[in-house]
Amino acid sequence: MEILAIVLPVFLILGLGMLCGRLGLIAREGMEGIKQLATSFLLPVVLVNALGTAEYSPATLLLVGVMLLVLTAALLAGYLLRPLLGRRGTYLPFLTTTYEGGMMAYPLYIALCGAGALSNIAALDMANCVFTFTVYLALITATGQGRCSGRDLLHTVLRAPAMYGVALGILLGATGLLPTLLASPAAPVYQAAIDMLTTPVSALILFCVGYDLRLDRQVLSAAGLTALFRLLLQTALLAVVWFLLSPLFAVREQQIALVLYLYMPPCFMAPLYAQGENHKAYASTALSLYTLLSLVAFTLITAFFAA
Repeated sequence: MEILAIVLPVFLILGLGMLCGRLGLIAREGMEGIKQLATSFLLPVVLVNALGTAEYSPATLLLVGVMLLVLTAALLAGYLLRPLLGRRGTYLPFLTTTYEGGMMAYPLYIALCGAGALSNIAALDMANCVFTFTVYLALITATGQGRCSGRDLLHTVLRAPAMYGVALGILLGATGLLPTLLASPAAPVYQAAIDMLTTPVSALILFCVGYDLRLDRQVLSAAGLTALFRLLLQTALLAVVWFLLSPLFAVREQQIALVLYLYMPPCFMAPLYAQGENHKAYASTALSLYTLLSLVAFTLITAFFAA
């Protein structure tokens, strides 16, 4: 029953989002408003609080460095595998690397371990945020347009609320300002405000994910291979990271964070930057397929660690 209590609400909210999408109960414009609220305001608040209360040490820097290597290795593997998909594989490298932290990892981790332990997965997500909004954006934009100017890249980065949340959270945590606040008499007021703002985040984001799940039969074969490539690649990378950094994951919540995070889908930005309807359909379908695989992984992780 403990496993069901964690997993069932997640699938119910996802299913409700899918139902609203299929039946048109909520218009696309309405969903965009919900998504903007969740990702542009509430999620940055979650990031500030999580990173502001995280522990900053040489081990944290080591973890960020290793995760940057993991992201780079996954990207290069995507380029090496691209010829296997022919013309369909143009955007394969951008579906083998990065992790969808805000829209998937955070709500699922909160469901499993609670918001109080969120700093464990936020530490893993630091490198992902930096990589996504620099290397990833530059390469995926250049793939579609043939080039990517520094001004366009800077404009995209400055429009990403998550980056501000990450930067402010690291600043408040590394300087000790937020821990100092939490040790002061004002802590109950701050905590009450944070709880009010962050409680609905998981449900809203999972609802949006369910609403956007789409499978296009015309590209299902290529998308299926892409999902398989990523699954095998991330399993191999997880084994390497676990072997190299096992002392950093001695606590149950840290172990869950690592395993769950590396089985998350790639960032949901790929279809937005893919040029051409066929490429957009391929990227969207591959993301949807891997999102379903991530939910299966979440269920198995819940069963394993709850045993």
